[in-house]
Amino acid sequence: NMDEASPNANTISIFKDGVRACEPQAIPEKLRGKTLFPTITYKNVTLQVNFGPIPLKELPFKCNMLASAAAADVELAEVPKPSDGKYEVVFPVGLPDQGYFDWVDAFLEKHPDYI
Repeated sequence: NMDEASPNANTISIFKDGVRACEPQAIPEKLRGKTLFPTITYKNVTLQVNFGPIPLKELPFKCNMLASAAAADVELAEVPKPSDGKYEVVFPVGLPDQGYFDWVDAFLEKHPDYI
């Protein structure tokens, strides 16, 4: 919520089926006004993400969905097209405290073309 006049200004909210799942969470001061890249961590669930153009369930307020966001409100990243026309996706899988993040960091150093 970027509306400074709102009681929930500079917060992020999570909704499940149109119902607030938790209280609005404050965006840390150092992240305000910057592009945010939400990350979702989950286990043994199915996840559905809706970018719009309309919410799957009615929300208790009006908001723009990502699909209808103004160009000034989003940051677009150019993705280079592979020479063979085929994209590759890597899903690293690891166990806690077994070097997962070290491996990902090393992989990205060797392969900076992966984003």
